[in-house]
Amino acid sequence: MPSDTMYPTLVDSVKRTVGEQVMKKITSCRILLVGAGGIGCELLKNLALTGFTDVEVIDLDTIDVSNLNRQFLFRRHHVGKPKCVVACEAALAMSPLPRDEIKYVPHHGNVCDNSKFNVQYVSSFDLVLNALDNVNARRRVNRLCLAASVPLVEAGTTGYLGQVTVIDKASNIECYECQAKSTQKVYPICTIRSTPSMPVHTIVWAKELYKLLFNPKVEDSMLFEDQSGDEKSTFMEQILKLRTMISQNDVQFTASDIRQAIALDESLLAPSKRENYKQTDVLPKEDCIAEAVSCLVEAVSLGSSGSTLLPEFDKDDVLAMRLVTCTSNLRSYVFGIQPIQSYYSAKGIAGNIIPAIATTNAIVAGLQILQAFYILRDQVEGIKGNLKRSCRYTYCLRDKTRKGFYLLPTSLPDPNPKCFVCKNAVINLTLNTTNWTLEMLLRRVIKKELGFMEPSITIGSNIIYEEGEDIGEDEYASLLQKKLVDLPAGGVQHGVVIRVEDFTQDLEVDVCFHHQSEWVPKDGEDNVADEEELFKLGGEKPVVTKGTLSTKEENDDNKEEGDESDVEIVGPDEAIVIDNDNTQCSMKRALDDLDSVSVVDGVKKRSKIDN
Repeated sequence: MPSDTMYPTLVDSVKRTVGEQVMKKITSCRILLVGAGGIGCELLKNLALTGFTDVEVIDLDTIDVSNLNRQFLFRRHHVGKPKCVVACEAALAMSPLPRDEIKYVPHHGNVCDNSKFNVQYVSSFDLVLNALDNVNARRRVNRLCLAASVPLVEAGTTGYLGQVTVIDKASNIECYECQAKSTQKVYPICTIRSTPSMPVHTIVWAKELYKLLFNPKVEDSMLFEDQSGDEKSTFMEQILKLRTMISQNDVQFTASDIRQAIALDESLLAPSKRENYKQTDVLPKEDCIAEAVSCLVEAVSLGSSGSTLLPEFDKDDVLAMRLVTCTSNLRSYVFGIQPIQSYYSAKGIAGNIIPAIATTNAIVAGLQILQAFYILRDQVEGIKGNLKRSCRYTYCLRDKTRKGFYLLPTSLPDPNPKCFVCKNAVINLTLNTTNWTLEMLLRRVIKKELGFMEPSITIGSNIIYEEGEDIGEDEYASLLQKKLVDLPAGGVQHGVVIRVEDFTQDLEVDVCFHHQSEWVPKDGEDNVADEEELFKLGGEKPVVTKGTLSTKEENDDNKEEGDESDVEIVGPDEAIVIDNDNTQCSMKRALDDLDSVSVVDGVKKRSKIDN
């Protein structure tokens, strides 16, 4: 190894720090990195510079221009290319080791693809590093690593906050699903439709307006009103006319027509078309009207040119975001709601997003590498199931603690005894067994809520339903529309326990059913929800409580791996977060059970956390 470059000294420093045997393990181990976005780019850089030679990277996304401000392995000429491919090429170029000794393999695909990325695949690695931004993918990797008994280093960021933790089945520590994920705030329909009082109410209304205008199924919007009733809608006739114009590519529809109808100044140019327009501008009422007119005309023009409008609102679609911003502001003007939102601020509310901070990504990626060193050291020493002692659950804070620390290490928590993933606990499920069908149960609860991919269901010793490569699509088709109480083997009734298994994830759980026929409307709702929402997973499934340190997710499940845009998603679908409760963060775990570790003159000393 040449000594006249700076890079070998980085590897040499690692070698002197971890020792020769661990260094050999670093250069020979196989690493799987899932996600090549904000955290993933930093991880790949760290892996390359510290001597890791055998790395495979899975990522579904392609590079967008908005990624360039913090995903530093990418350049403008990379826009449109797969993130994992470009990131691997950049990492190879950074590595101080000879090119023929290193292998960085990209996989442009979805980690949830069981035909490629399954338990057998994951079991071929020594360690897995997560750099994901949504719950479904994180949940998938968590289960694969548990099934394959491969340690997983999980991380996530939210603005200036970040967390890094380790998941390992043999070490009897908390898995990703031991704690419930925070869900997005849900607002009553009557508030959105009739009594808005905050900007978020008008923005939710505007998103539903977009769906009302452009979704193929107009009835999917909460603003839809049935024209067949005795009371005629005041606006649906106009909405349906506009939808017809869009579907029939009616190019006779012009801005002039609308301006004349509402007596709007013909010379008023839409703000987004002006040379001095900025996305941070707050528009007056007249400009919002002009912008809405421009958006509607553009929507019709897109149809006439053969382009397709997005059927669902997407914060990254400029036309959709412009329409939502101006129409939500018009509704705010009508109801006297302040503050009026700029395009930029409305996008933050509409997508439940906060700015991503590149330095936070870099910090948590560095912490992940440190945890990787500890894990590989235990593997070299032949120690299994000791990661609770070797590793730490570390928080990255925005404000320092009373002792001046911005990083807060705590012990890895014990698993939740009620976790159905790592502890095979029983789940209590309450619903109306006489109304629910097997198809509803599979789609809404087993797959969407519990995350099973290829479930098999048994009642006693009787197989009720199966999915898999060898199972024909029609084999159980006749049972899908049957009510739960009418299924074979006596059906699913109050007190019946079924077993759900997924061999692709080495996962099984017992579900105990509780029948409930009467449901009351939620607070603020006039009517009970649709039948598919009338269920309750209770008892053994973790429930979010105020002050709980939980994981986020995102909130944006339309995206897959990586750090997707110039902002990070906050919701059930994204990174690990620390709940705020009038303080920077809740330190429940830190205060309850953990001492910090400081080093004085090379000797580790323990002191009680003081924040």
